[in-house]
Amino acid sequence: MKVLIIGYGSAGKRHSKILNNEKKIKKIFIKTKQNLKSSKKIFFVKNIKNINPDLIVICSETSKHHYHCKLVEKKFNKKIVLVEKPIFNKFIKFIAKKNKFFITYNLRFHPILKYLKLKIIKNKIFYIEAETSSYLPFWRKNSDYQKSYSAFASKGGGTLLDLSHEIDYVRWLEPKFKPYLIISKKISDLNISSNDISLILGKINNNGLVKIKMTYFNKYPRRYLSICFKNGSQVYADLLKSQLKIINKKKTKNIKFKKFSQYQTTKEMYKEVLNRTYKNLCTLKEGLDLLNLIKIKKN
Repeated sequence: MKVLIIGYGSAGKRHSKILNNEKKIKKIFIKTKQNLKSSKKIFFVKNIKNINPDLIVICSETSKHHYHCKLVEKKFNKKIVLVEKPIFNKFIKFIAKKNKFFITYNLRFHPILKYLKLKIIKNKIFYIEAETSSYLPFWRKNSDYQKSYSAFASKGGGTLLDLSHEIDYVRWLEPKFKPYLIISKKISDLNISSNDISLILGKINNNGLVKIKMTYFNKYPRRYLSICFKNGSQVYADLLKSQLKIINKKKTKNIKFKKFSQYQTTKEMYKEVLNRTYKNLCTLKEGLDLLNLIKIKKN
């Protein structure tokens, strides 16, 4: 199997590292403007004119995704295409007739979220609370956060898009979730032009509510999910520590999962891609629907 990766930033490096260790992958072509030396399996190229890959991964800046998706759809046929999340930096209608597109919302492959999807979410929910908070300057080692795409709204940065994993997995667990109020602003002293906090209020039925918080400026990282059910039970998931607490009326059950990183969830995602099962992958429709839900709701 041959792979084409478009873009070689932090995401492109993560994808190439994972695929380089997969036996099914024979060649990896990486389209980048950087001058880099090719290795045994990885080949750096300036254009994709004569490449006929089986799998295409779009890892360019979010603002360039639409251009690259159109390019792939025009040039290739019957390919599997993965696009780094979010698919675009704003809602744009895009129809794929020749290739099969998926969006890399790889947090769906966190073992706790997969466990909740299979075993817990059958109960009726009346409240969901999710948060992801971290400090942008700590994200990428040996890199100036002020120059990253996350720092620029024009490039698709900002908490609402950059941290949209939470929006995706809440919709994945509870498809009826719809936002009705989104506050997305720049309030900290970070030297960026993009928004550094987003607060989302949504509903899941007549009485059920959802609250999602996403920030760039918290030096104490947090990523958690809390769900309250109508039968009186509750779950609390610490996704960074991979710990799940299930609270019933009479007892509390604590479950420890293997610690998972972004690298590991991406690796789990590729198991489905290479086996062509696609069971938990975010579809093109789901990725576009997410952008459509948040496109006019900013305050």
